[in-house]
Amino acid sequence: MAAHAGFVERTPVDSAVDVDRLAWQVLVDGQPIDLTYLEFEVLDYLVRNPGRVHSREQLLREVWGQNPGSMGASAPRTVDVMITRLRRKLGRRHRDSIETVRRVGYRYRPADEPRRSHSPSML
Repeated sequence: MAAHAGFVERTPVDSAVDVDRLAWQVLVDGQPIDLTYLEFEVLDYLVRNPGRVHSREQLLREVWGQNPGSMGASAPRTVDVMITRLRRKLGRRHRDSIETVRRVGYRYRPADEPRRSHSPSML
């Protein structure tokens, strides 16, 4: 299977979450994890686009290849369930790498990357 257009076939070797499209394998801290086809595709998409927020609708279009409007009202919930499963499989150290951006979507931020503070500034 060819890599997605514009995507590399493997994440950088020093990454704690290593997605290898050629081997169709994900290593977390050097250990393989068992993912379904769609779990692999969603994680691959997020890891290859770190720091960017992806809406549920965007994930449905880009990963599932579906028009969110044609999938019904439960379509966004499908993405939420997938993210929950991925977080569980990534384990305690890396589950927070997939951040929820309330009312917008999800963002991947590697575990070793510092988190930005979202506290309101004092005026």
